[in-house]
Amino acid sequence: MEKQGKIPNPPPVRPEPETPKSWGEPLDSLLNEVRSRFPDAIRRDACVIGEPALLVSPEHVQELAVFLKENSICGFNMCRSVTGTDKIDRFEIVYNLARVPLPGEDPAEDFVTVALIVVITDRDMPVTMSLVDIWPGVDFQEREIYDLLGVAFEGHPHPSRILLDDAFIGHPLRKDYPLHGNLEDMRAINAYLDEHQLKIMKEDAGEET
Repeated sequence: MEKQGKIPNPPPVRPEPETPKSWGEPLDSLLNEVRSRFPDAIRRDACVIGEPALLVSPEHVQELAVFLKENSICGFNMCRSVTGTDKIDRFEIVYNLARVPLPGEDPAEDFVTVALIVVITDRDMPVTMSLVDIWPGVDFQEREIYDLLGVAFEGHPHPSRILLDDAFIGHPLRKDYPLHGNLEDMRAINAYLDEHQLKIMKEDAGEET
């Protein structure tokens, strides 16, 4: 995993919003059960854009995710999105989870959401567990986070870039990635792409490569 440069003039850390004393049911019961079952896994609970959030360390995220999906209080059967953020002193991977009514269930049942946030403090080798086996829809999103932030997802079936070319050096959404890019890197990438394109053109023309 490539190291980036120094972070220029890091912005001040914004204060986090205050967590409400109650989220109502079934979330209050669920959060109490999580705190009881996983006292060492939960770093703390918080509030993110008006919904409850559970902050967890990478080594505990998989067992907590299984519980959040399979518990009888409020099983989160859908992951709406996965995002990654470079917070300078840490990386945060946010799984936005939802409980939606399944076929045969009451469609008037409340739409319940929670954010599962993985906090990674190792900038040199950021790694967390993949949740593809729990919510298959996170497949491409975890790959995108690896591609742009350099956070690896252990256990992912296809741990490779998805947006940038394999020859690209670095991860451009990191705060320490140079704003002007790297001229030598770009030259190497362009040379690789020119060679690859020439090979394709020869194959299309039936020439030997």
